[in-house]
Amino acid sequence: MAYGGAVPTFESFQPAAASIDLDVLEHFELPEQYQAPTIVEDPADLPSKYSLAVPAIGTKIPTAVRSFASSIRSQSFKQVLESFKDLHQHGFIKYLSSTDFSNILIAANPKLIFPVEKMARKIVPGTVPDANPYIRVYKRFWSDLNFVLENMILNGHQPTILDYTGLMGKAMWTQNKTIQDSFWNRMLKQGLKPNTWTYNTRLAMVAGIRPANSLEKFPLVHTEKYVNYWMGQENNAVTEAMAIYAELLKSGLYPNSMTVELLIMAHARVGDIPGISKILRNVYGVKIDGNNDSAKPIIPKGSPVYPTPRTLKALAVAYCRNSQFSGALQAVEFLSRIYGLKIDEKTWDVLLTYSYAFSRPKYGLLPADATSKLSAMMQERTQNAEPSLQARDIVIRSLARSDDPEELELAEKEIRKAIMYFRTKVQQKYMTSRERWVNMPAESSSHEGSELWRLEKMMDEQLYKVCMWKDSMGYWLYALARAHWDRMQKFNLPISEFETIQINLLEEFGAYWHEYRPIFEKPKSVDEKKVVPERVKFRYKYPVSMAGLKGFPAM
Repeated sequence: MAYGGAVPTFESFQPAAASIDLDVLEHFELPEQYQAPTIVEDPADLPSKYSLAVPAIGTKIPTAVRSFASSIRSQSFKQVLESFKDLHQHGFIKYLSSTDFSNILIAANPKLIFPVEKMARKIVPGTVPDANPYIRVYKRFWSDLNFVLENMILNGHQPTILDYTGLMGKAMWTQNKTIQDSFWNRMLKQGLKPNTWTYNTRLAMVAGIRPANSLEKFPLVHTEKYVNYWMGQENNAVTEAMAIYAELLKSGLYPNSMTVELLIMAHARVGDIPGISKILRNVYGVKIDGNNDSAKPIIPKGSPVYPTPRTLKALAVAYCRNSQFSGALQAVEFLSRIYGLKIDEKTWDVLLTYSYAFSRPKYGLLPADATSKLSAMMQERTQNAEPSLQARDIVIRSLARSDDPEELELAEKEIRKAIMYFRTKVQQKYMTSRERWVNMPAESSSHEGSELWRLEKMMDEQLYKVCMWKDSMGYWLYALARAHWDRMQKFNLPISEFETIQINLLEEFGAYWHEYRPIFEKPKSVDEKKVVPERVKFRYKYPVSMAGLKGFPAM
């Protein structure tokens, strides 16, 4: 159970509905109009005659209010809120227009209140916190947002359908169904008609899409006991999602590709593989385990339901989460070929992650070389595009598990290529930004929104990537040396052979070993026969920068 909760007995088995590992940050995004503040040239939005607001027409707007309204676009929500409270203290809130309030609500982005990498550093590696550290952050977030909403309504500016949809999206992102339901009920009570994206926010909540900052730990795949339980429940994610979908159609609205993806996720959440295949067949005309050689698109280009690269990732996650790797490959391959879609990096990362997991002894569903073969296919399909850090990590881990000298040599080549990419791309970007930062005038402003502030924020992100790469490379080198050591144990090879390999690795890659350099025991001698000792007592400690992030903890 998450956060150290008690494990239920078999008699009381009722598993939590596991979230689907499909980052909201990467996957679920509302359209631009829900995220980009509106530029208002004429701030003459008339409030209700019963409100405390001052009509803009014929009224001199204070300079502080005009300055605040024009700066919302370039400031963080924290900065916007501080300025808003200052206006409130001086009695200037009444001069704000409906558009100003809408822009403030858009600025309240829960994705930016606490970056994942910073929160990850607050967790001790290898442990699960007793309580979600985000809870306090989110409580403060909603408290601040409620303060803005109260003043908005008090001054006669009722939220629009765009406002409500954005607020429901924030509730979905913070995984708070109670708040989302309250906004939905208030919207209906106000007489507003929801649109497709409003329904999509509700579907996303039901489908259990996991936020990028979620710290809840669920199994990599659904267990048979889990699937049997939720498929046997009268009310589960599928029944709730289909009820919302029926409501959408009854309202005279049309679904879009995101709607289809969320329905797929809802079926995946309870392990309903036939349901996913049925959606693929009925919506896109693709048959899993069938003949698709002569299949043609049944959805015309330009249709809101036309699949996108994100659809491919959703299908990969849905099938893999339920141990159907073959189904995931078929769905991605057939849909991309029939509809001319590019398989992007994020979809390949999902497939590589699960191919590595399913080839491990824990699952044993795929042969040991599945990951390396899939990596070769990826390189061929993407015209040798550079794989992501997660993809490299999975491929090198997979190769380093082998006792085949050729695969270990290939792992060394992959590490060498990764280090070259790190030097010329990742590290170079940071060094270039740092040089710009050093050469900036000393009197440069550092307030939020300034050029210096943006540069420092970019440097933080780039430095974080540099640290992630260094940590990963340190582990790869340890894993490779560990593989050679295990091979020496298995085949009782001379210790000198291993020592030569270790020295060569240190000479070439020594700068990247850091504190992860392992110390191997010397073999003991019995008479003249060399006996390799048992497993070396060395446990790799994950760096703090890697804690809580996907793709790195061993599966």
